[in-house]
Amino acid sequence: MIRALNQDLHEMLSISPLPMYINGTWTHGSSGTVTEIIDPANSEVLCAVSAADESDVDIAANAAYVAFKSGRWSGLRPDERARAMFRWADLVDRDSEFLSEMETLQTGKPIRESRGDIARGLDGIRFYAGLARNIRGETIDVSTRHHSYVTREPIGVIASIVPWNVPFVLTLSKAAPALAGGNSVIVKPSQTTPLTALHLARLWEEAGLPASVFNVITGAGRIVGEALCMHPRVSGVTFTGSTETGLRLSKLTSSQNKRIMLELGGKSPNLVLADADLDRAIPGAASAIFYGQGQICAAGSRLIVDQSIYDHVVEGVVAAARGMVIGDPLDPATEFGTLTSQAHRAEVLGWVDRAVADGATVATGGRVAHVPGLPNGAFMEPTVLVDVNESDPIAREEVFGPVLVVQRAANVDDAIRIANDSQFGLSAAVWTRNAGVARRVARELESGVVWINDYGQFNPAMPFGGVKLSGSAHREWSHLAIDAFLEHKSIWEWNE
Repeated sequence: MIRALNQDLHEMLSISPLPMYINGTWTHGSSGTVTEIIDPANSEVLCAVSAADESDVDIAANAAYVAFKSGRWSGLRPDERARAMFRWADLVDRDSEFLSEMETLQTGKPIRESRGDIARGLDGIRFYAGLARNIRGETIDVSTRHHSYVTREPIGVIASIVPWNVPFVLTLSKAAPALAGGNSVIVKPSQTTPLTALHLARLWEEAGLPASVFNVITGAGRIVGEALCMHPRVSGVTFTGSTETGLRLSKLTSSQNKRIMLELGGKSPNLVLADADLDRAIPGAASAIFYGQGQICAAGSRLIVDQSIYDHVVEGVVAAARGMVIGDPLDPATEFGTLTSQAHRAEVLGWVDRAVADGATVATGGRVAHVPGLPNGAFMEPTVLVDVNESDPIAREEVFGPVLVVQRAANVDDAIRIANDSQFGLSAAVWTRNAGVARRVARELESGVVWINDYGQFNPAMPFGGVKLSGSAHREWSHLAIDAFLEHKSIWEWNE
Protein backbone atom coordinates (compact mmCIF):
# COMPACT_ATOMS: atom_id res chain seq x y z
CA MET A 1 0.00 0.00 0.00
CA ILE A 2 1.39 3.39 -1.02
CA ARG A 3 0.62 5.92 1.71
CA ALA A 4 1.56 9.00 -0.35
CA LEU A 5 -0.64 12.08 -0.08
CA ASN A 6 0.11 13.22 -3.63
CA GLN A 7 -1.80 11.55 -6.48
CA ASP A 8 1.02 12.24 -8.92
CA LEU A 9 3.30 10.25 -6.65
CA HIS A 10 0.88 7.33 -6.67
CA GLU A 11 0.93 7.39 -10.46
CA MET A 12 4.72 7.58 -10.68
CA LEU A 13 5.22 4.66 -8.31
CA SER A 14 2.75 2.55 -10.28
CA ILE A 15 5.34 2.40 -13.08
CA SER A 16 7.31 -0.74 -12.36
CA PRO A 17 10.15 -1.05 -12.76
CA LEU A 18 11.14 2.60 -12.85
CA PRO A 19 13.83 3.23 -15.48
CA MET A 20 17.10 5.08 -14.98
CA TYR A 21 18.28 8.14 -16.90
CA ILE A 22 21.32 7.56 -19.11
CA ASN A 23 22.42 9.56 -22.16
CA GLY A 24 19.23 11.61 -22.11
CA THR A 25 17.09 8.45 -22.33
CA TRP A 26 14.94 6.60 -19.80
CA THR A 27 16.19 3.06 -19.98
CA HIS A 28 16.20 -0.25 -18.15
CA GLY A 29 19.31 -2.13 -17.13
CA SER A 30 20.89 -4.55 -19.56
CA SER A 31 20.57 -7.48 -17.17
CA GLY A 32 16.85 -7.04 -16.61
CA THR A 33 17.25 -7.20 -12.83
CA VAL A 34 15.34 -4.88 -10.51
CA THR A 35 15.54 -3.63 -6.94
CA GLU A 36 12.44 -3.34 -4.77
CA ILE A 37 12.10 -0.05 -2.88
CA ILE A 38 10.61 -0.59 0.59
CA ASP A 39 8.61 1.88 2.67
CA PRO A 40 10.26 1.48 6.10
CA ALA A 41 7.13 2.72 7.87
CA ASN A 42 5.22 -0.43 6.90
CA SER A 43 7.88 -2.67 5.29
CA GLU A 44 5.81 -2.87 2.09
CA VAL A 45 7.06 -2.49 -1.46
CA LEU A 46 6.69 1.02 -2.89
CA CYS A 47 7.87 0.10 -6.38
CA ALA A 48 10.69 -1.61 -8.25
CA VAL A 49 13.61 0.19 -9.90
CA SER A 50 15.72 -1.11 -12.74
CA ALA A 51 19.23 -2.17 -11.70
CA ALA A 52 22.31 -1.47 -13.79
CA ASP A 53 25.38 -3.60 -14.39
CA GLU A 54 28.89 -2.87 -15.70
CA SER A 55 27.69 -2.57 -19.30
CA ASP A 56 25.23 0.16 -18.31
CA VAL A 57 28.02 1.98 -16.45
CA ASP A 58 30.09 1.85 -19.64
CA ILE A 59 27.25 3.41 -21.66
CA ALA A 60 26.69 6.16 -19.07
CA ALA A 61 30.37 6.99 -18.65
CA ASN A 62 31.05 7.15 -22.39
CA ALA A 63 27.93 9.26 -23.00
CA ALA A 64 28.87 11.68 -20.21
CA TYR A 65 32.41 11.93 -21.60
CA VAL A 66 31.17 12.64 -25.14
CA ALA A 67 28.86 15.31 -23.72
CA PHE A 68 31.76 16.84 -21.82
CA LYS A 69 34.07 16.92 -24.83
CA SER A 70 31.32 18.33 -27.07
CA GLY A 71 31.19 21.49 -24.97
CA ARG A 72 27.40 21.62 -24.91
CA TRP A 73 27.66 22.13 -21.15
CA SER A 74 31.36 22.51 -20.37
CA GLY A 75 31.68 25.06 -23.18
CA LEU A 76 28.76 27.24 -22.17
CA ARG A 77 29.46 30.72 -20.90
CA PRO A 78 29.24 30.82 -17.09
CA ASP A 79 26.12 32.99 -17.20
CA GLU A 80 24.45 30.46 -19.52
CA ARG A 81 25.19 27.60 -17.12
CA ALA A 82 23.92 29.73 -14.25
CA ARG A 83 20.62 30.48 -15.98
CA ALA A 84 20.18 26.80 -16.87
CA MET A 85 20.70 25.73 -13.26
CA PHE A 86 18.26 28.38 -12.05
CA ARG A 87 15.64 26.92 -14.44
CA TRP A 88 16.29 23.50 -12.93
CA ALA A 89 15.97 24.95 -9.43
CA ASP A 90 12.64 26.60 -10.26
CA LEU A 91 11.20 23.20 -11.20
CA VAL A 92 12.52 21.69 -7.98
CA ASP A 93 10.81 24.53 -6.12
CA ARG A 94 7.57 23.82 -7.97
CA ASP A 95 7.72 20.12 -7.03
CA SER A 96 9.00 20.60 -3.49
CA GLU A 97 6.03 18.95 -1.75
CA PHE A 98 6.06 16.06 -4.23
CA LEU A 99 9.77 15.56 -3.52
CA SER A 100 9.23 15.84 0.24
CA GLU A 101 6.64 13.07 0.28
CA MET A 102 8.84 10.94 -1.96
CA GLU A 103 11.80 11.45 0.40
CA THR A 104 9.73 10.49 3.42
CA LEU A 105 8.33 7.38 1.77
CA GLN A 106 11.74 6.02 0.84
CA THR A 107 13.64 6.99 4.01
CA GLY A 108 11.05 6.93 6.82
CA LYS A 109 12.05 10.37 8.09
CA PRO A 110 9.26 12.70 9.29
CA ILE A 111 7.73 14.85 6.59
CA ARG A 112 8.80 17.97 8.50
CA GLU A 113 12.43 16.85 8.11
CA SER A 114 11.98 16.00 4.44
CA ARG A 115 10.56 19.44 3.72
CA GLY A 116 13.64 20.94 5.34
CA ASP A 117 15.91 18.68 3.30
CA ILE A 118 14.24 19.63 0.01
CA ALA A 119 14.54 23.32 0.87
CA ARG A 120 18.20 22.84 1.74
CA GLY A 121 18.95 21.02 -1.51
CA LEU A 122 17.11 23.69 -3.49
CA ASP A 123 19.17 26.37 -1.77
CA GLY A 124 22.26 24.43 -2.82
CA ILE A 125 21.33 24.44 -6.51
CA ARG A 126 20.72 28.17 -6.43
CA PHE A 127 23.93 28.83 -4.49
CA TYR A 128 26.04 27.02 -7.10
CA ALA A 129 24.09 28.49 -9.99
CA GLY A 130 25.22 31.88 -8.72
CA LEU A 131 28.75 30.65 -8.08
CA ALA A 132 29.06 29.43 -11.68
CA ARG A 133 29.56 33.08 -12.68
CA ASN A 134 32.33 33.57 -10.15
CA ILE A 135 34.90 30.99 -11.19
CA ARG A 136 38.04 33.03 -11.55
CA GLY A 137 41.61 32.51 -12.63
CA GLU A 138 44.51 34.75 -11.72
CA THR A 139 47.45 36.49 -13.29
CA ILE A 140 50.82 35.92 -11.61
CA ASP A 141 53.64 38.30 -12.45
CA VAL A 142 56.78 36.14 -12.53
CA SER A 143 58.74 37.47 -15.49
CA THR A 144 58.93 40.51 -17.78
CA ARG A 145 59.30 38.09 -20.72
CA HIS A 146 56.10 36.14 -19.99
CA HIS A 147 52.43 36.70 -19.49
CA SER A 148 51.73 34.01 -16.87
CA TYR A 149 48.29 33.12 -15.58
CA VAL A 150 46.23 30.32 -14.05
CA THR A 151 42.91 29.09 -15.40
CA ARG A 152 40.39 26.85 -13.66
CA GLU A 153 38.78 24.24 -15.90
CA PRO A 154 36.30 21.38 -15.32
CA ILE A 155 37.96 18.01 -14.85
CA GLY A 156 35.50 15.92 -16.88
CA VAL A 157 33.07 13.21 -15.77
CA ILE A 158 32.21 13.07 -12.05
CA ALA A 159 30.72 9.98 -10.41
CA SER A 160 28.60 10.99 -7.41
CA ILE A 161 27.92 8.07 -5.07
CA VAL A 162 25.16 8.96 -2.60
CA PRO A 163 24.01 7.19 0.60
CA TRP A 164 20.50 6.40 1.78
CA ASN A 165 20.14 8.66 4.81
CA VAL A 166 19.83 12.16 3.28
CA PRO A 167 19.58 11.29 -0.41
CA PHE A 168 18.22 14.54 -1.86
CA VAL A 169 20.60 16.88 -0.06
CA LEU A 170 23.65 14.70 -0.66
CA THR A 171 22.84 14.24 -4.34
CA LEU A 172 22.93 18.00 -4.74
CA SER A 173 25.91 18.63 -2.46
CA LYS A 174 27.87 16.68 -5.08
CA ALA A 175 26.08 17.27 -8.38
CA ALA A 176 25.41 21.01 -8.06
CA PRO A 177 29.04 22.21 -7.64
CA ALA A 178 30.28 19.73 -10.25
CA LEU A 179 27.70 20.97 -12.77
CA ALA A 180 28.34 24.62 -11.94
CA GLY A 181 32.00 24.01 -12.75
CA GLY A 182 31.12 22.65 -16.20
CA ASN A 183 31.52 18.92 -15.53
CA SER A 184 29.27 16.06 -16.58
CA VAL A 185 27.78 14.07 -13.70
CA ILE A 186 26.68 10.48 -13.13
CA VAL A 187 24.69 10.11 -9.91
CA LYS A 188 24.65 6.66 -8.32
CA PRO A 189 22.02 6.88 -5.55
CA SER A 190 21.66 4.25 -2.86
CA GLN A 191 19.80 1.28 -4.26
CA THR A 192 17.25 1.67 -1.44
CA THR A 193 16.52 5.41 -1.87
CA PRO A 194 16.85 6.39 -5.56
CA LEU A 195 13.48 8.08 -6.07
CA THR A 196 14.32 11.76 -5.52
CA ALA A 197 17.47 11.49 -7.66
CA LEU A 198 15.37 10.03 -10.48
CA HIS A 199 12.93 12.91 -10.17
CA LEU A 200 15.80 15.40 -10.36
CA ALA A 201 16.63 13.78 -13.70
CA ARG A 202 13.04 14.25 -14.86
CA LEU A 203 13.25 17.92 -13.96
CA TRP A 204 16.62 18.25 -15.72
CA GLU A 205 14.96 16.85 -18.83
CA GLU A 206 11.89 19.08 -18.43
CA ALA A 207 14.13 22.14 -18.14
CA GLY A 208 15.55 21.30 -21.57
CA LEU A 209 19.10 20.90 -20.28
CA PRO A 210 21.72 19.02 -22.29
CA ALA A 211 21.32 15.26 -22.49
CA SER A 212 24.10 13.10 -21.05
CA VAL A 213 25.39 15.92 -18.82
CA PHE A 214 23.28 14.72 -15.87
CA ASN A 215 22.72 10.97 -15.56
CA VAL A 216 21.20 8.82 -12.82
CA ILE A 217 22.19 5.16 -12.77
CA THR A 218 20.71 2.80 -10.20
CA GLY A 219 21.92 -0.47 -8.76
CA ALA A 220 24.13 -2.11 -6.17
CA GLY A 221 27.18 -0.26 -4.92
CA ARG A 222 29.46 -3.27 -5.26
CA ILE A 223 28.58 -3.44 -8.97
CA VAL A 224 27.71 0.07 -10.15
CA GLY A 225 29.70 2.16 -7.67
CA GLU A 226 32.91 0.21 -8.10
CA ALA A 227 32.54 0.09 -11.89
CA LEU A 228 32.21 3.89 -11.93
CA CYS A 229 35.35 4.25 -9.81
CA MET A 230 37.33 2.11 -12.24
CA HIS A 231 35.95 3.41 -15.53
CA PRO A 232 38.62 5.23 -17.56
CA ARG A 233 36.18 7.96 -18.66
CA VAL A 234 35.43 8.96 -15.05
CA SER A 235 37.87 11.64 -13.88
CA GLY A 236 36.61 12.19 -10.34
CA VAL A 237 34.59 10.39 -7.68
CA THR A 238 32.71 11.95 -4.78
CA PHE A 239 31.36 9.64 -2.11
CA THR A 240 29.45 9.90 1.15
CA GLY A 241 29.07 6.80 3.27
CA SER A 242 30.80 4.46 5.66
CA THR A 243 34.49 4.79 6.37
CA GLU A 244 35.08 1.16 5.37
CA THR A 245 33.50 1.63 1.93
CA GLY A 246 35.16 5.00 1.42
CA LEU A 247 38.61 3.58 2.07
CA ARG A 248 37.90 0.75 -0.36
CA LEU A 249 36.85 3.19 -3.09
CA SER A 250 39.94 5.27 -2.36
CA LYS A 251 42.13 2.25 -3.09
CA LEU A 252 40.27 1.56 -6.33
CA THR A 253 40.57 5.12 -7.61
CA SER A 254 44.20 5.50 -6.54
CA SER A 255 45.19 2.78 -8.99
CA GLN A 256 44.24 5.23 -11.76
CA ASN A 257 45.18 8.41 -9.87
CA LYS A 258 41.64 9.72 -10.03
CA ARG A 259 40.54 12.62 -7.89
CA ILE A 260 38.36 11.41 -5.02
CA MET A 261 36.34 13.36 -2.46
CA LEU A 262 35.27 11.43 0.65
CA GLU A 263 32.78 12.36 3.39
CA LEU A 264 32.75 9.44 5.80
CA GLY A 265 31.63 8.38 9.26
CA GLY A 266 31.58 10.13 12.58
CA LYS A 267 31.22 9.70 16.33
CA SER A 268 30.68 13.34 17.03
CA PRO A 269 31.28 14.76 20.54
CA ASN A 270 28.91 17.31 22.03
CA LEU A 271 30.52 19.05 25.04
CA VAL A 272 28.34 20.62 27.75
CA LEU A 273 30.52 22.61 30.15
CA ALA A 274 29.68 23.56 33.73
CA ASP A 275 28.49 27.08 32.89
CA ALA A 276 26.36 26.13 29.87
CA ASP A 277 22.85 27.50 29.39
CA LEU A 278 21.07 24.21 29.99
CA ASP A 279 17.74 25.53 28.73
CA ARG A 280 19.42 25.55 25.30
CA ALA A 281 22.00 22.82 25.71
CA ILE A 282 19.65 20.01 26.75
CA PRO A 283 17.16 20.29 23.87
CA GLY A 284 20.12 20.98 21.58
CA ALA A 285 21.79 17.74 22.68
CA ALA A 286 18.58 15.77 22.11
CA SER A 287 18.11 17.23 18.64
CA ALA A 288 21.77 16.59 17.80
CA ILE A 289 21.33 12.82 18.12
CA PHE A 290 17.65 12.21 17.46
CA TYR A 291 17.22 14.34 14.32
CA GLY A 292 17.07 11.94 11.40
CA GLN A 293 16.61 9.06 13.87
CA GLY A 294 20.34 9.32 14.54
CA GLN A 295 21.08 8.15 11.00
CA ILE A 296 23.24 11.18 10.26
CA CYS A 297 27.03 11.10 9.94
CA ALA A 298 27.26 14.34 11.94
CA ALA A 299 24.88 13.20 14.70
CA GLY A 300 25.98 14.27 18.18
CA SER A 301 26.20 10.69 19.45
CA ARG A 302 28.66 11.36 22.31
CA LEU A 303 27.39 13.78 24.96
CA ILE A 304 30.34 14.77 27.17
CA VAL A 305 29.11 16.57 30.29
CA ASP A 306 30.91 18.28 33.16
CA GLN A 307 30.49 16.12 36.25
CA SER A 308 28.95 19.00 38.23
CA ILE A 309 25.87 19.08 36.00
CA TYR A 310 25.90 15.51 34.72
CA ASP A 311 22.81 14.21 36.55
CA HIS A 312 20.74 17.25 35.58
CA VAL A 313 21.69 16.97 31.92
CA VAL A 314 20.98 13.22 31.84
CA GLU A 315 17.57 13.86 33.39
CA GLY A 316 16.87 16.50 30.76
CA VAL A 317 17.86 14.49 27.67
CA VAL A 318 15.96 11.46 28.99
CA ALA A 319 12.83 13.59 29.36
CA ALA A 320 13.34 15.00 25.85
CA ALA A 321 13.72 11.50 24.41
CA ARG A 322 10.60 10.23 26.14
CA GLY A 323 8.62 13.25 25.01
CA MET A 324 9.28 12.82 21.29
CA VAL A 325 6.23 12.03 19.16
CA ILE A 326 6.91 8.75 17.34
CA GLY A 327 4.48 8.19 14.50
CA ASP A 328 3.64 7.89 10.84
CA PRO A 329 6.38 9.80 8.99
CA LEU A 330 3.78 11.37 6.71
CA ASP A 331 1.96 12.91 9.69
CA PRO A 332 3.12 16.53 10.18
CA ALA A 333 2.86 16.04 13.96
CA THR A 334 5.45 13.24 13.94
CA GLU A 335 8.84 14.22 15.39
CA PHE A 336 10.57 10.85 15.20
CA GLY A 337 10.09 8.49 12.26
CA THR A 338 11.47 5.09 11.36
CA LEU A 339 14.91 3.67 10.88
CA THR A 340 15.74 2.78 7.31
CA SER A 341 14.76 -0.89 7.64
CA GLN A 342 13.91 -3.61 10.11
CA ALA A 343 17.35 -5.13 9.49
CA HIS A 344 19.09 -1.87 10.39
CA ARG A 345 16.91 -1.51 13.49
CA ALA A 346 17.96 -4.99 14.58
CA GLU A 347 21.60 -3.99 14.11
CA VAL A 348 21.17 -0.82 16.20
CA LEU A 349 19.33 -2.71 18.96
CA GLY A 350 22.17 -5.23 18.90
CA TRP A 351 24.58 -2.37 19.66
CA VAL A 352 22.46 -1.48 22.69
CA ASP A 353 22.40 -5.08 23.92
CA ARG A 354 26.18 -5.34 23.61
CA ALA A 355 26.65 -2.05 25.46
CA VAL A 356 24.51 -3.31 28.35
CA ALA A 357 26.56 -6.50 28.41
CA ASP A 358 29.66 -4.30 28.69
CA GLY A 359 28.20 -2.53 31.73
CA ALA A 360 26.21 0.38 30.30
CA THR A 361 22.81 1.36 31.70
CA VAL A 362 19.81 2.17 29.52
CA ALA A 363 18.41 5.42 30.93
CA THR A 364 15.57 5.33 28.40
CA GLY A 365 14.66 3.58 25.17
CA GLY A 366 16.56 0.66 23.76
CA ARG A 367 13.42 -1.06 22.51
CA VAL A 368 11.22 -1.44 19.45
CA ALA A 369 8.60 1.32 19.25
CA HIS A 370 5.02 0.50 18.27
CA VAL A 371 2.96 2.87 16.13
CA PRO A 372 -0.81 2.27 15.70
CA GLY A 373 -1.68 1.25 12.17
CA LEU A 374 1.94 0.54 11.23
CA PRO A 375 2.79 -2.71 13.03
CA ASN A 376 5.56 -3.66 10.60
CA GLY A 377 7.37 -0.34 10.57
CA ALA A 378 11.06 -0.09 11.52
CA PHE A 379 10.34 2.08 14.57
CA MET A 380 12.66 2.30 17.58
CA GLU A 381 12.59 4.30 20.79
CA PRO A 382 15.10 7.15 21.16
CA THR A 383 17.78 5.73 23.45
CA VAL A 384 20.09 7.20 26.11
CA LEU A 385 22.96 5.17 27.61
CA VAL A 386 24.91 6.05 30.75
CA ASP A 387 27.69 4.32 32.72
CA VAL A 388 29.67 3.80 29.52
CA ASN A 389 33.44 3.30 29.69
CA GLU A 390 35.56 5.33 27.28
CA SER A 391 37.02 2.14 25.82
CA ASP A 392 33.65 0.48 25.15
CA PRO A 393 32.82 -0.04 21.44
CA ILE A 394 29.53 1.88 21.86
CA ALA A 395 31.58 4.95 22.81
CA ARG A 396 34.02 4.63 19.90
CA GLU A 397 32.24 3.13 16.89
CA GLU A 398 29.58 4.69 14.68
CA VAL A 399 26.20 3.13 15.45
CA PHE A 400 24.22 5.21 12.92
CA GLY A 401 21.04 5.15 14.95
CA PRO A 402 19.21 7.00 17.76
CA VAL A 403 21.59 5.98 20.54
CA LEU A 404 23.13 8.67 22.73
CA VAL A 405 26.14 7.85 24.93
CA VAL A 406 26.50 10.26 27.90
CA GLN A 407 30.01 10.54 29.41
CA ARG A 408 31.35 12.42 32.45
CA ALA A 409 34.19 14.93 32.22
CA ALA A 410 36.13 16.25 35.20
CA ASN A 411 36.71 19.67 33.62
CA VAL A 412 37.16 21.45 30.29
CA ASP A 413 40.50 19.85 29.48
CA ASP A 414 39.17 16.41 30.30
CA ALA A 415 36.17 17.01 28.02
CA ILE A 416 38.51 17.96 25.16
CA ARG A 417 40.64 14.87 25.81
CA ILE A 418 37.62 12.57 25.69
CA ALA A 419 36.30 14.28 22.57
CA ASN A 420 39.59 13.95 20.67
CA ASP A 421 40.21 10.35 21.71
CA SER A 422 38.54 9.07 18.54
CA GLN A 423 39.42 7.84 15.08
CA PHE A 424 36.76 10.18 13.72
CA GLY A 425 36.73 13.96 13.35
CA LEU A 426 33.66 15.06 11.43
CA SER A 427 31.73 17.43 13.69
CA ALA A 428 31.57 18.60 17.30
CA ALA A 429 29.92 21.19 19.54
CA VAL A 430 30.59 23.02 22.78
CA TRP A 431 28.08 24.69 25.09
CA THR A 432 29.34 27.41 27.45
CA ARG A 433 28.58 31.00 28.36
CA ASN A 434 32.28 31.90 28.23
CA ALA A 435 33.12 33.05 24.70
CA GLY A 436 36.87 32.81 25.25
CA VAL A 437 36.62 29.23 26.50
CA ALA A 438 34.29 28.35 23.62
CA ARG A 439 36.79 29.58 21.03
CA ARG A 440 39.67 27.77 22.72
CA VAL A 441 37.72 24.52 22.78
CA ALA A 442 36.70 25.00 19.13
CA ARG A 443 40.36 25.42 18.16
CA GLU A 444 41.47 22.36 20.11
CA LEU A 445 38.73 20.00 18.95
CA GLU A 446 40.00 17.71 16.18
CA SER A 447 37.01 18.17 13.92
CA GLY A 448 36.14 19.59 10.54
CA VAL A 449 33.03 21.38 11.85
CA VAL A 450 32.41 22.89 15.30
CA TRP A 451 29.24 24.51 16.56
CA ILE A 452 29.24 26.81 19.59
CA ASN A 453 26.01 26.89 21.64
CA ASP A 454 24.19 25.24 18.76
CA TYR A 455 24.21 22.01 16.78
CA GLY A 456 23.52 20.90 13.23
CA GLN A 457 23.32 24.25 11.45
CA PHE A 458 24.11 24.08 7.73
CA ASN A 459 24.30 26.57 4.88
CA PRO A 460 25.63 26.02 1.35
CA ALA A 461 28.04 28.92 1.84
CA MET A 462 29.82 27.08 4.69
CA PRO A 463 32.14 24.12 4.00
CA PHE A 464 31.39 20.71 5.49
CA GLY A 465 33.76 17.78 5.95
CA GLY A 466 35.95 15.97 8.40
CA VAL A 467 39.46 15.02 9.45
CA LYS A 468 41.03 11.70 10.54
CA LEU A 469 38.87 8.83 9.23
CA SER A 470 35.89 11.13 8.66
CA GLY A 471 36.93 12.36 5.25
CA SER A 472 39.48 13.59 2.76
CA ALA A 473 41.00 17.05 2.48
CA HIS A 474 38.20 18.18 0.15
CA ARG A 475 35.07 19.81 1.52
CA GLU A 476 31.45 19.69 0.47
CA TRP A 477 29.44 22.89 0.08
CA SER A 478 30.84 26.45 -0.13
CA HIS A 479 33.20 27.72 -2.82
CA LEU A 480 35.66 25.00 -1.74
CA ALA A 481 33.42 22.27 -3.14
CA ILE A 482 33.40 23.69 -6.65
CA ASP A 483 37.17 23.94 -6.51
CA ALA A 484 37.35 20.17 -6.00
CA PHE A 485 35.84 19.69 -9.46
CA LEU A 486 38.21 22.07 -11.27
CA GLU A 487 41.75 21.75 -12.58
CA HIS A 488 44.19 24.59 -12.09
CA LYS A 489 46.16 25.07 -15.30
CA SER A 490 49.30 27.24 -15.33
CA ILE A 491 49.89 28.98 -18.66
CA TRP A 492 53.15 30.69 -19.65
CA GLU A 493 52.87 32.96 -22.66
CA TRP A 494 56.12 34.25 -24.15
CA ASN A 495 56.13 37.98 -24.81
CA GLU A 496 58.27 38.96 -27.79
